[in-house]
Order: sequence, then structure tokens, then C-alpha cells
Amino acid sequence: MPAPVDQQRPDHSAWLHQARATWDERAPWWDEVAQVYAAAPDRVGDIHRTATALNLQPGSRLLDAGCGTGQFAIAFARRGCDVTAVDLAPDMLKRARRHAQEAGVEIIWREGDLTALPDRDETYDAVHARLSLHFVPDMAATLTELRRVLRPGGRLYASIPGALSPIYANVWQRHLDPGRRANNYATPWELACLLEHQGWAIVDQWGDFGPTPDGAPNSLRGEAIPTLDIRLQQAAATTWAFIAE
Repeated sequence: MPAPVDQQRPDHSAWLHQARATWDERAPWWDEVAQVYAAAPDRVGDIHRTATALNLQPGSRLLDAGCGTGQFAIAFARRGCDVTAVDLAPDMLKRARRHAQEAGVEIIWREGDLTALPDRDETYDAVHARLSLHFVPDMAATLTELRRVLRPGGRLYASIPGALSPIYANVWQRHLDPGRRANNYATPWELACLLEHQGWAIVDQWGDFGPTPDGAPNSLRGEAIPTLDIRLQQAAATTWAFIAE
């Protein structure tokens, strides 16, 4: 007989502790690759598409949920958004603050758990969760919290790797080390089902089939991808983004 759902979920505090330690250790590496990734020519179009899909305007209140070292929070702040950026790892935020100061933009930086935000209900016009939901211990609880702080009519951007993404190249190692808890290996298909189950409406979605932030190529790129069934496209994508409201 399977264990009850609450027994199947990992210990929340232990997960957060390990994830924080993992990303603090990775912060120098991540900052270096993220700076290059965010500055790539195709990122400009990606930011524009995301901002348009989220209906962002100058003065829009945006939560960057899982901001890392701040490159995308800064990009939205440069577009005139009022950005609050949250991350679990203090070393990531230390670097993000420095980048924001160098860029001359004002951003509220907070260390915290995405399942327990201090904001009032309906605080934000939009939420940006780029490659962060597959690092939380409880995606359902996180989406519920993001819904709480999002105003009615506001939109969520959420992206995670495809099942065959090079980002997931080493996920098999969890079978050798069951204690690995920095990643829950969710797929776009699962995220879509979870969003719909919670009452979100998916209003747009698209894939990125380019290299990972650290340059690992997607071997499944090609002109045939747009002709595939949507779930096959999701599986092949380096990352897949949803816009939901």
C-alpha cells in the first residue's frame, strides 16, 4: 500500500537546508554562467516575450521567485518594473545585490522560502519563476503561495526543464544517492497538470531548445520540433515556459 501523500513528501526543513548549502556552494559558478547566459542576444527577445506575456508595464509590481544572482530581476527593473526578488541562498543574493548596484537599479532582495512569503495577499501584478519550481520541496504548496500573493488577473511565468533536457542529464544519479534533495525533477507535463488541477488557466506556453546556461547543447534541436505533438516538444525542450493566470 502506498504511503499517504504527506509521508511521501521530503522533510521540508531538511530539503531547504541542503538546497541552500548546495546553491551557496555553486554561487560563483552560477553567477559566471548566468552573466553570459542573460547577456546572450536571444535573451533580449526572451525578456521581451516574457514581459509582453505577463502584461508588464512601467511600475508593474513583479515578484522574481527564485532570482539566483539577479540577472533577470535586473532586466525587468530596467524595463521600469517594481521588482521584489527572492532566493533561498544568501551567497546568490550577495552577488545579486552587487550586480544591481552596478546596474544602477533598485530592487528589493529577500532571502526566503517560496512556500512562506511575507507579502500580503494580492501584492503583485505578476510572478516570474524561471527554472525555480523544480528546486522547491513542494511544488503544489509553492504554487498555492504564488497564487495568494498574485492579484486577480495577474499572471505567472513558470519554466522548468523538459524531460530530455541536458539540464537533467545527471538525474539518474539520484538512484545511487537517495539523499539528493536539491531537485525534484518535475517535467513540463506534470507542471501543466498541477497548474490546471489548482485552477490556473494556461494562456501561453513555449519552449527553448538552445544550450543550458553553462553551455551544454540540446541534441534534439531541429526544424522538425515545431511539427511534433506538444508533449513531445515539452519533453525535448531545454526549458519549457508556461504563462498562467
